[in-house]
Amino acid sequence: MPSTGPYDPEILIRDLDENTTENHVVDFLNSHFRELEDLEKLNSILVELKENEQSLNEKRVQTQEKTSKILQQTLVSFNSTVTELEKLQTTRKELEDTLTDHRNTIDSEKLINIQGIEGSENEPLMEKLAKLQQQVDSLERSKQYLKVLVIADELSTKAKQLIEKSPQKALVPYTQLAHLARNIKSNSKEAGHAVSHLDIYLQQCVDALWEDMKIKLTKKFKQTLDALNWPTPIKVPYPPNTTDKFSAFRKAFSELLLLQRPVDVDEALESKNPKEDNGTLPPLLPMQIMVEPLIVRFRYHFDSKRPTNRIDKPEWYFSHVITTIREHSPFLTGAVQAIVDDAGFEKYHAKNEFIRCLLVVVTRKLNNSVPTLLNSPQVFSHTVFETLQFDQTLRELHMYTPPGQTEWKGCVEVFTGKKEWFKAWLKVEKAFAEARYNEIMHSEDVWEMVDEEFPEDEYKPTKSAAKLINLLELVTNRYKLLPMFHNRIRFLVDIQADLLVAYSKRIDSAVDSFGNLSYSFVRAVPNVANTDITGVEGLKRLCRWLNSAGFISRTIKEWGEDSFFLELWHEVTVRAARNTGASPLPSPTSSISSTEQGHDASSTHEDGAITVDEGTVFDDPAELFDNACERIQSLIVKNVSREFFNGLKAYIKKNNWSSSDICNNDFTHQQIPKLNNQSEDTISRSVIELSPELYTPLSDLAHSLTFLSNNLPDRIFKYIYKDVSKELEDYLWDRILMRKHFSEMGGCQFEVDMEKGLFTIGKRWIRKPESYFRRLRDACILLTLPANNSKIESKSSDKKSQQKTLSQVVSMLSDDELEPKAIPRILENLGVYHLTPKEAIDVIERRVDL
Repeated sequence: MPSTGPYDPEILIRDLDENTTENHVVDFLNSHFRELEDLEKLNSILVELKENEQSLNEKRVQTQEKTSKILQQTLVSFNSTVTELEKLQTTRKELEDTLTDHRNTIDSEKLINIQGIEGSENEPLMEKLAKLQQQVDSLERSKQYLKVLVIADELSTKAKQLIEKSPQKALVPYTQLAHLARNIKSNSKEAGHAVSHLDIYLQQCVDALWEDMKIKLTKKFKQTLDALNWPTPIKVPYPPNTTDKFSAFRKAFSELLLLQRPVDVDEALESKNPKEDNGTLPPLLPMQIMVEPLIVRFRYHFDSKRPTNRIDKPEWYFSHVITTIREHSPFLTGAVQAIVDDAGFEKYHAKNEFIRCLLVVVTRKLNNSVPTLLNSPQVFSHTVFETLQFDQTLRELHMYTPPGQTEWKGCVEVFTGKKEWFKAWLKVEKAFAEARYNEIMHSEDVWEMVDEEFPEDEYKPTKSAAKLINLLELVTNRYKLLPMFHNRIRFLVDIQADLLVAYSKRIDSAVDSFGNLSYSFVRAVPNVANTDITGVEGLKRLCRWLNSAGFISRTIKEWGEDSFFLELWHEVTVRAARNTGASPLPSPTSSISSTEQGHDASSTHEDGAITVDEGTVFDDPAELFDNACERIQSLIVKNVSREFFNGLKAYIKKNNWSSSDICNNDFTHQQIPKLNNQSEDTISRSVIELSPELYTPLSDLAHSLTFLSNNLPDRIFKYIYKDVSKELEDYLWDRILMRKHFSEMGGCQFEVDMEKGLFTIGKRWIRKPESYFRRLRDACILLTLPANNSKIESKSSDKKSQQKTLSQVVSMLSDDELEPKAIPRILENLGVYHLTPKEAIDVIERRVDL
């Protein structure tokens, strides 16, 4: 009996027939009997089925007869071969018996020779038998080979006959042929050389059959499109007279989808990769056909010599595509989507599939335009920008993603996907940004303040700072829509960070020049004022630089908190932490090594989880501007203080602090009348006027502070006022308090100068300016202590118990038995809270009436 192998076609398609028949019946009933009304067509359908069955039976009989003849011939040849083989086996047995008898009769001397002769005679016989066995096996394989070819021809013929009348039925033999080819291919290695080319031939048969069915169904589908006047947009609601046309369109569309399903199934079986579930799905055949006339129209307008084909107007064909999508969207999302869903292609969105087919011609247009765009930087930049806008419109307005995918790189991938083209675009954008920056910095009004209103607590930018921010925003808009991180970070690092660093260096250079000029000028010509670096003019320049740096710092810090830049920072830190081999992604504008950036930006737990530290991509440039602000504020403090110190020279030279007639009106204690029961000391202080030597420096100080308050944010002005107060306090402490000797009246004069003069100036902006001069205020209390009891006898009784004379205070502080911890309590009883015991003693020692 002939042996059967795993490549036997009867075994290969036996199971397939049962499953196919069941599926065919279910699909047939679902397609013809969707509603109860369809049962009325039952008789006509039965008649049609019987006719088809009769026709198929006739064809089956013919095919069987033809097959029987071929098989009969093959069997006759096979039987003759088997008969010949049986005769050979009988002859072999007879020869074996003869040889055995011959061995028994010969003597022992000739046994070896006889055995050698027998071996030489048996050897050709065994080889002959082996060859005959091989021929038998070859004939068996040839028989099965021919049987497979006959079946393949029958299935192909049957599918071609059914494709016109019933594409769904035609898929049954097509699917059987496809599975037969697949099984033969999987078993071809075991079958040997005899069927080594059978799998290739069968696959060619499958491809040819599929192409033939596609051509026939495509022709039918195009006829339905012509009936609907496609590609003219089909408006909703549909006209009543188009019902039959839509039914034909629906049927033809579904038939093409039925033809596509076996291909999808085969590809899924070949891949056997679950990850490909999220991969790109193959295009739908009917959708490709629907887009063909639209592609022809696109190429007619934008690939030919028509006036609409202009390299500098990419927005024209982008707008054309957007308009086409918008006009056809109702039909696609309605009627077409329903057909796709009913056919079982739930993963497809008809509108997205339509867009994907259209984008083929768009990307081809962009690819063909790049060589020309590289020679025109401005048009190149404009084209990329319009491409980004086009991609954004598809994403936001039409919610487009390719079928089977969750993300879309966009048509801009044409420019960003190739390193050379992306570098060319980046170079164009950088050249534009640098040219615009140079134009800003070379303008005459570079440090002029903008003519706009800003909140009192905000920096008021100069024109260069405002224009730089606008330029940086323009650059952000250029790359913000890029989907890939590595492309966006290059714009941030190569363009925006460079511009920020260049501007900070420009401010630093100006501040350095101002500081060097100010220092050298003061040293060289101490008694001459330079209006460019001193007074309000000097403050004006410093304030403009401070406002510029502060405005840039505040703005980029706010940008750093924006979701777009926060995402960039997250990507920077995570990639830096994960990259343990080659250099990780560099942190923008940072000069530290890549390894240090990875450790500074993020950290890794023991379990491998990455934690991103707080920060933004603008931390480094913001720090540059913050440092510049600190330097400028320091220069402002020095400028204001120096102006005050220069005007204070006459006041410093006063030597009458120790005299009792220091008052400007030359009053004496005996000449002061007692009015309204006031003490002599109270009246004398009320009539003491401000020292005339303070008029000019206090006026200059007030003028400078007024200018600063009008041109700086309130919080910055208060910081500067605090620092200036500290400088003035230290200066007065060192140059007057610690160098002069004071009488009681001299102390009163100094107290008046401070309270009516220095302290009073700050009341315009500070509620309690004396709190910034705590040491001077406490020193004034000690300098104005009454020299003896007669000064306090006339005071009210509630203060008399607390008031101490100078001699009493000195006596208490010089007590040998006094503990050091008691001195602060004594000073606090006097109202002195901010002087150390040593400082308090130093002040008291400046009194001449101890």
